[in-house]
Order: sequence, then C-alpha cells, then structure tokens
Amino acid sequence: MDKINKDFFNGEVLICGCSSKDNLYYKRLHKAFSENGIKVYPMPTDPKSELGFHTYEKFEDLPNIPRCAYVLSHKSITPKIVEQLSELGVNKILFYSMACADDSILKMCEKNRIQTRIGCPMMLFGSGFCWIHSLAAGVKQEKK
Repeated sequence: MDKINKDFFNGEVLICGCSSKDNLYYKRLHKAFSENGIKVYPMPTDPKSELGFHTYEKFEDLPNIPRCAYVLSHKSITPKIVEQLSELGVNKILFYSMACADDSILKMCEKNRIQTRIGCPMMLFGSGFCWIHSLAAGVKQEKK
C-alpha cells in the first residue's frame, strides 16, 4: 500500500465515522486541513457532540461529494460506511488505522475501485509528536 501524501486529498475531504471520544482530535484535524487549503466536509460524531464547526447530518446534505474520505469508525461499522461512500462516487479513502479497516474491508475497497491509505493525516500537518510520527512513517518529506 502506498504511503499517505497531501496530493491524496485533491484539495477536499469528507470526514466520517468519528465518535464523540474523537472530539479533540477531530477539532485539530479540521483546523489542520483547513489551514492547509483542504476543504473539509465534516459529518457529525456518534453520538452527536458540539465541535465548534458545522457538520452535515447526512450524506444527502453535502453541497458537494468529495472524491476522498477520511474514515475513523471502528471496523465493525466501516463496511456500511464504505458501501455508502462507494455509492456516492468516493474513490479514495484514508483509514485512521487497521482498527478501522481490516483486510476484508481493504478487499471490499479494491473490489469497488477505491484507492486506500492507512495513517493519520496529522503526520502531514502537525508538529511535535506528529513530526516524529511522520519521520517514523517515512512521510516527513511531505511536510512543508
């Protein structure tokens, strides 16, 4: 599998599958994408929580369907999300980790011609620990 890079997002990303325990990370992620010129289409957390930015309740509410999605769901619900994203025409999915997408989910994506990557995009945008993580993951050259 190829490594994560900034070009993977094509300037926009749909974020979905977050739980309310992801709030702090989600806020940092939204800020990092936005500050780096990537338009964010955020879906709400489950259960819904206040994030400080607008989220779209349903896929049908999105003003645009990005070609790339970032999925943070547990792998038990990821197949349903992948199926929905595929039907919407999403052709790239970044999964936070293998806890979100096991081999069967990756095969499902391949069958649906969806490019996949696994990793945290904060490696591309963050500092501190994120910088060290980017170095360990071999994506430091992507940071600017």
